Amino acid sequence: MAPVSHLLFERLGAEDVAEVQRRLPESPELHAHYAAAPTDGLRETLTLIAGAWLEVPAVVEKTGLTSAQPPEDVHAMARGALAAGGGFYEADLIAEVLAAVGVELDEVQSALDFGCSSGRVLRALSAAYPHIGWAGCDPNEVAVAWAGEQLPDAQLFVSTDAPPLPLADASLDLAYAISIWSHFEPSLGLRWFEEMHRLIRPGGHLVCTTHGLTSIALYAALELRTPEQSREIADALYSRGWWYAAEFGEEGDWGVLNPDWGTAFVSPEWMLTQLCSRWHVLEFAPGRNQDNQDVYVLRRV
Repeated sequence: MAPVSHLLFERLGAEDVAEVQRRLPESPELHAHYAAAPTDGLRETLTLIAGAWLEVPAVVEKTGLTSAQPPEDVHAMARGALAAGGGFYEADLIAEVLAAVGVELDEVQSALDFGCSSGRVLRALSAAYPHIGWAGCDPNEVAVAWAGEQLPDAQLFVSTDAPPLPLADASLDLAYAISIWSHFEPSLGLRWFEEMHRLIRPGGHLVCTTHGLTSIALYAALELRTPEQSREIADALYSRGWWYAAEFGEEGDWGVLNPDWGTAFVSPEWMLTQLCSRWHVLEFAPGRNQDNQDVYVLRRV
């Protein structure tokens, strides 16, 4: 089940879907993916992506999705035809893990994309749930500026390297952060967890992802880290609960310079020990994000 994609797909009529299918050969890449899609759910998502990429009028009008993509000098996690419309994988993931703990996005009134970059995930979610008061922040000023042009109804702003954010106490029902705590030096990460606690109302929720043991195994299998370093990271997780290295170098991450923004791995035991006095951990899904990062759903105490 891909709840965000399905919600948007349901806005289309049979004739709209037929028009996308008719025009699919205009994009050989999307056509091939659609033909090979193993499930109806994936075909629904690909219909939305193709409709946005090919700018099929009915899809654009009924969903609010567009083909707009950041220029090459603006940070983006994905580009090209398969990235059209927004980050459907991540949007569906967020909705799915929330639904698994009884939280429906239909009931959310205010939400923050923490680390929104150029707004890829926020574009998909805001199209599906326009009733939500959306906010997004990121330290990358250029990416936030581009996202603001695409999402004029969202409150987007440039965040600083450390708390606080310019939002009121208990002003959010929900915050999510995809591949953000996987980069914070752990003590800074704890400060940002405390800031989320300030911003999210009691009973509200935070969805976040981290590198954990599944990430170690994946990077070792792909030979992205040496066996020696993989053992070093695993040993650190078992002995103290975390490993961190400032791996972006002097040029920073797309120009964002912060010595406490690099690559972090944390164990679930460390997360539970640090967070459980202030948060209830409702869901822990190892490797749930791309068979890589662990996903947590936290409820604010």
